[in-house]
Amino acid sequence: MELKIPSQEQAYWGLRAMKTVALADGVLDDSELHLLASIQRIFGTTHEVDQLPPITPADLAVGFPDPQLRQQLVQGLIVMSLIDGKPNTQETNLVEQFAQALEVSAPEVKDLRHVLKGEIFQLRLDLARRFWLRDKVNEIWNTKVVRGLYRFMRGMIGRNEDPALAARYQAMEQYPSGSLGRAYWDYCRENGFALPGERGGAAEPILFHDCAHILSGYGTDPEGEVQVACFSAGFQRRDPWLFIFFVLLQFHVGIRMTPITKARTGFFNPEKAMIAIRRGAAMNVDLNNGWDYWPVMGEQVEELRRRYNILPAEAFLPSIGEAIAIEA
Repeated sequence: MELKIPSQEQAYWGLRAMKTVALADGVLDDSELHLLASIQRIFGTTHEVDQLPPITPADLAVGFPDPQLRQQLVQGLIVMSLIDGKPNTQETNLVEQFAQALEVSAPEVKDLRHVLKGEIFQLRLDLARRFWLRDKVNEIWNTKVVRGLYRFMRGMIGRNEDPALAARYQAMEQYPSGSLGRAYWDYCRENGFALPGERGGAAEPILFHDCAHILSGYGTDPEGEVQVACFSAGFQRRDPWLFIFFVLLQFHVGIRMTPITKARTGFFNPEKAMIAIRRGAAMNVDLNNGWDYWPVMGEQVEELRRRYNILPAEAFLPSIGEAIAIEA
């Protein structure tokens, strides 16, 4: 995805808008203050929050013309409206007004209204229509037709057993220490996950997600899942924001978006999320689009991190005044 870091002036306008949304219900709580502080740390600004004046959608539209930054700001406003863990009418209305004034038609603005009204079925349906899994299903249907799709769907619910396939992955135990293949074998065994082909094992087309965990270094606990989703949003070319919105709902707001994982609350750390996005955006490969993991399973994870330009989190803590654009 393209991720643009605003200039100091642009950040000032954006921070005013975010504070305006946060105050729409009359209260600026600790989670909202933390989000504003995290944004300032990443963007390298030092504005006193209590000195940031409110701004109207019309005034923001005049002083904030960059289309890419407009898109990113609306997404940030959605996060602000949900960071306290519960949507409210005033903030939702204001996010919609800002989006309209900025001429941003992000589907998550509509989804935010579904969240507010408790329309969980409509929310899940809309996200399912856009989720990356749809592309995997279409690809399998076009290449392997009914049999391949049947195996994939059984794999998605952990019901597909294939001894020959399982043996191929089980052989990764013998891969060199530090290799991606051995790291994947360790990752599955240590977390209690079955390998593809074993009963309960994941379907192969979603293996990129596990590789993203390994290459990024993020864990499988709720906080780690949030960060790996943000990391994936960074390297993803198609509808990347969907990854972030999904885990924001699943692991912070507490809306169960998948039957596999229990919904949790309070695990969206804004600063860590933004760093994870920037790490993914700096990559030179999309793990979810055309990347074949088999040719590199025998290679060292550290070498792959260098090859794919996966930088440490510390590389994305900018100094004051920094203004850069990262494009994957």
